[in-house]
Amino acid sequence: MYAVVRTGGKQYRVSPGDILEVEKLAGEVGDSVVLDDVLLVAGEDGVEIGRPNVAGASVTARITGQHRGEKILVFRYRPKKRVRVRRGHRQYLTRLQVHKISGDGYEYVEEGMEEASPEEIVEEAVAAVAMTDSVVEAAGADGTESEEATADETAAEETESAGIEEDADIGDKAVAAVRDKVARASDAVEAAGDAAEDAVEAVGDAASDAIEAVGDVAEGAVEAVSEAVEDAVEAVSDLASDAADAVDAVADKAGDAVESVADNLKGLVGRGRRDSDEAKDS
Repeated sequence: MYAVVRTGGKQYRVSPGDILEVEKLAGEVGDSVVLDDVLLVAGEDGVEIGRPNVAGASVTARITGQHRGEKILVFRYRPKKRVRVRRGHRQYLTRLQVHKISGDGYEYVEEGMEEASPEEIVEEAVAAVAMTDSVVEAAGADGTESEEATADETAAEETESAGIEEDADIGDKAVAAVRDKVARASDAVEAAGDAAEDAVEAVGDAASDAIEAVGDVAEGAVEAVSEAVEDAVEAVSDLASDAADAVDAVADKAGDAVESVADNLKGLVGRGRRDSDEAKDS
């Protein structure tokens, strides 16, 4: 007998008595939870597949632990951008013990599991406290003898065997209470360690973000300076080109002036020769 349930975005194959870890669910240790997102139920009568869920089917489980999983590393990398961010992650998990799979006309319960209502648990705890108080009062009484003490001793002798059994039950319950307190203390220590580790991770993430921001600002400043230098070089080049054009223009004008002066001189020389020739002829 098994069922397929979905919780936390994942699917799990479960049977009565199985222990599994799922994404964190709300509740304290000892609380019961009902998973009603059942996708498939396989029992004695065959397999029933939901579309998407099996109508009326549910899985009842009990929370046996709230903890965090193993740490994984998440690395973010961007080439040519100086981005190198490494972060750790620990997922919050809930440990469940499957108790029963129920639906319309069937119910499969874990074998050998005793069910006790919250009222019965409270009544047993109150009775255990009362019995413990009576034992403590009897152990702390003084040695003075009285008629009431004699009567109590007589009653205690008559019920010695029953008292031994009750003391054994009280001892077992006291041991269970101590173990519960130790477990809670260890959970508190683990929670404190997780908090410290989260703080360290937060500081590391903040430092990484700050370094990344400084790198981005420096890279932007370098790019801005580079662009400014390129603009200045281009402007100087343009000015040099304009100056060269001006020099060429001046040279052209000077050449034209020289040519015109030469032409004028040639004309004057030719005119003087003609005048001298005419004078000789006359």
